[in-house]
Amino acid sequence: MKQAGLEWLLEPSNPSIRFHTLHEVLGKPLNDPEVRKAQSRIRGSSLVRKILKARNRKGHWAPESTFYTPKWTATSWQMMLLGEAGFTPDEEMKKTCEKFFEMHQVESGAFVCPSPSDVEAWKKKHPRGKSVRWEEPCFTGNMIRTLVVFGYGNDRRVKKAIEWMPEHQLEDGGWNCDYPEKKVKHSSFMSTIEPLWAYSEIPQTKWTRKMKRSVEDGAEFLLMHRVYKSDHHHWKHSLPFTTSLHFPMYYYYDALHGLRVLTKLGYGDDERLNDAVHLVLSKRSPNGKWLLEGDWSREPEAQQRKRKALVEVEELWKPSKWVTLNAYRALTATGDINVSKRQ
Repeated sequence: MKQAGLEWLLEPSNPSIRFHTLHEVLGKPLNDPEVRKAQSRIRGSSLVRKILKARNRKGHWAPESTFYTPKWTATSWQMMLLGEAGFTPDEEMKKTCEKFFEMHQVESGAFVCPSPSDVEAWKKKHPRGKSVRWEEPCFTGNMIRTLVVFGYGNDRRVKKAIEWMPEHQLEDGGWNCDYPEKKVKHSSFMSTIEPLWAYSEIPQTKWTRKMKRSVEDGAEFLLMHRVYKSDHHHWKHSLPFTTSLHFPMYYYYDALHGLRVLTKLGYGDDERLNDAVHLVLSKRSPNGKWLLEGDWSREPEAQQRKRKALVEVEELWKPSKWVTLNAYRALTATGDINVSKRQ
């Protein structure tokens, strides 16, 4: 199969895309001169410069009281996006990571929202109300992934967060952010993908037996739904948002995202990926590129709540390097796209 979009991904104008393509798609090692050169240029890329420019004097993003809200502009969202871009933490980011641990990790190991100061402020306004700090698999998984990418994989606090994840899986193998505060019997695609994404960034040589079982159970939940189909609809219907291709993902989900994570976890040969593979292939343009069909910060709900991202990464309904990269990541792992590792 001819890869008409591959050279587009390798263009030096977007060093993050070039770095990931060289390393993950073409299989070049991190010490390869081309890979190292691309990685060294990520900090100077347009996306990263825009994000870093918005940092305050303390090295993070407003507000001071929490790194979680407002969505898309607070610190944790910038950390996630920078991690996805392949940013190498500078000293300011390392300080931000330390502050994040201080504000958002609880004794169980989970990363929670809101922060303690938010809870105290809420109690003052609602002295008789019951405040809650949510231990969320979405947030915990996202930040484990980000911190591992930032080089904190051996940090005891990250290891503690990783240990928390298997303890909160439901009987069907997945996760749900409403559990245990609410009575839920079924896992969520969105809540399940973030812990699995976190596991995918941890070298499998470092997986414990408990982690391996957790991955197997979580992957089975997605696979038994054929990545994006709901069993409540007898396999006839997919959830509406899952068939559009998005970037950035944050804590959301679509068929390509599920495919990307499952293949990275080693499930590229599972026949239950086939529907998702065919869906993604059907969306490829004649020029070998994929379009950006959605951006969660620009969805109607976000617009109604006046939530606007700090940076709009790409134009909607235009060829997307990020979506195309993710398609290559997934489809080379399933064998539906073949590339020469010597390119």
